[in-house]
Amino acid sequence: MSDRGIVPQEKRPRGRPKDAGKRAALLDAARTLFLKNGPDVSLDEIAAAAHVAKATLYANFSDKDTLIEEVVRRESDLTITDAQYQAIRREPVEQALRTFGRNFLAFVNSKELFSWDSLFAYIAMRDSGVPKRFFDLGPGRGQRLLEELISAAVARGELAAENPCQAADALTGLWLGFTNLEIKLGMRAQLSAVELTDRVDRGIQIFMLVYGAEEGRRR
Repeated sequence: MSDRGIVPQEKRPRGRPKDAGKRAALLDAARTLFLKNGPDVSLDEIAAAAHVAKATLYANFSDKDTLIEEVVRRESDLTITDAQYQAIRREPVEQALRTFGRNFLAFVNSKELFSWDSLFAYIAMRDSGVPKRFFDLGPGRGQRLLEELISAAVARGELAAENPCQAADALTGLWLGFTNLEIKLGMRAQLSAVELTDRVDRGIQIFMLVYGAEEGRRR
């Protein structure tokens, strides 16, 4: 019998395809429970809160550390995504810092940040190496990107910062100030949109007085 005219069937991948909606539900549930109860929340509790089978959880995340890591990674994107960063990194420095600052301050302008601090501290007591990895994915990533923006501006002659790391630290301090601690501890309301924008702009103005290139400071 001839095989001519027979179209070979496409091989299907083994296993069920991952459901993006269920993965998102697991991340949402894990985030809520970790921030509320700490990292000792069980995977059973997370699966139940997400209304999925435990097998679905393991199909997406190999263990609890991987799940926490993905929660932190997704949270980091709320500061600025890689695509957003690539879009602003070649903009004039004040414009780039303004965009970055608004994203950054909008993210940290939340009482939930106190829960993140507590979560990292709790994990640190159990395993000193794990929090550093999570920190590098979250707050550490944001600070590195800010340093890179400043370094690029120095290379273009827009800034005069011998140490971009120190300059980034100074700018972050100007944006946060004591107000950030007051918000996290519930001593004052979160910043309004107007207050947030004013704080970012004022911080950049002071920053440019110190780190702006000589030509820019004489304008």
